[in-house]
Amino acid sequence: MQAGETLSMDEERRIPPFAEDILTVLTDAAGGTSEELPRDEAIEVITDDERFDKADAEAAVESLQSRGYVYYVGEHIRITPTD
Repeated sequence: MQAGETLSMDEERRIPPFAEDILTVLTDAAGGTSEELPRDEAIEVITDDERFDKADAEAAVESLQSRGYVYYVGEHIRITPTD
């Protein structure tokens, strides 16, 4: 990005490809965007996929939360609806 340029809202929300894959894993495990998963269970579901270790899972969840793709209610993770 050049000096003076600003990011569009979509560019600010863009996530790394591995986080997109993890979002898909979480959405499938939660049964869609209307359900929630306990955080520990979410990390376990992610690490059950041989592509991801615990550090990947935690980094992706943090990235997803900071960009609004997931949010916390207590110790549970919910997927933000996209409609």
